[in-house]
Amino acid sequence: MQLKNIYLRPNSTFSKHINAWASKLNIEVTEHEFKMGDQVADGLLVINQNQDINKETYAIHSFFDEKHLPIQKIDVNGTLQVAITSFEIWLKSFKCKDIYIIGNDELVKNSNLDRFLNRVEKKIVG
Repeated sequence: MQLKNIYLRPNSTFSKHINAWASKLNIEVTEHEFKMGDQVADGLLVINQNQDINKETYAIHSFFDEKHLPIQKIDVNGTLQVAITSFEIWLKSFKCKDIYIIGNDELVKNSNLDRFLNRVEKKIVG
């Protein structure tokens, strides 16, 4: 599965971390301030720890859900192989090429985030 573009919130620690990771994979990254009614991506990836999401993330999740757009939630503190397999199946099933990735800034301190990202590289670059 070839991922073409990742949309990220501008000016966040989490976005900078994802941007650095995506850049080494030659995946285009676009910083985009999400506004309700705004559909730039064909899927949403919510990365969290211990199923904890903030109010802004919940609002974006709700928007994608109401539009019946594919959503994948990954808890980096869950079982790594389950997260990888679930993400791979989600990408293949919905054929998402442009995804919006959101997560809290505290995630960059969690070593499980990099474990997840490093393991899914082969799945998204194809």
